[in-house]
Amino acid sequence: MLPSTFPQSTNQSSSLNPRLLESRTQYRSCHIRLPGDSHRTAAIVVEGKYYSLVKVTQTRQQTLEICRRLIVKGHQILITKIAKGYAIWVFEPDAIPQTPPRSSTSPVHKPIASPTCRILSDRSRYLMCQIRVPDLDEHLEAIQVDGRYYGLFKVAETRQQALEFAVKLGRRGDETIITRTPEGDAIWVLEADAQSVG
Repeated sequence: MLPSTFPQSTNQSSSLNPRLLESRTQYRSCHIRLPGDSHRTAAIVVEGKYYSLVKVTQTRQQTLEICRRLIVKGHQILITKIAKGYAIWVFEPDAIPQTPPRSSTSPVHKPIASPTCRILSDRSRYLMCQIRVPDLDEHLEAIQVDGRYYGLFKVAETRQQALEFAVKLGRRGDETIITRTPEGDAIWVLEADAQSVG
């Protein structure tokens, strides 16, 4: 369990505390498919239950804030400790496990298109900045594009992974932008209520 820094409610039990899995032996990475969805989603399996990836965060406070919002909406949450911070996972009761294709060569991926995703390769088309959003105390790394702010969601190692995340976010109604960084492809999510810091 995360420490008692997680906000407690007077009329709700300690179920508001998401479970923190600190060891890789406590879960297994996998992929799932959700009903009505042809795309695979990154997931973990814990005690026979499947949890899809919601977000990767860098700080404990940001993790707790996002978990609080998800739990209030009725979601069951798990957190795993990763090299870049924390990964937040949500229980998917209708998940369909997907086994990766067994091939001696790397599979050829078809490009994935998302109607709500743009790829900006020209740095002059966006401005790096910091933003504040209503539900979080901490500032978020962001980009400004056409007068709108997009908060950093994740940095993926490959363009294929970035596009898969963008498609998943698009299905949830989020508008995304992908930019190239030295660490990989960054996925940015529109924060409609964001305010610039500084």
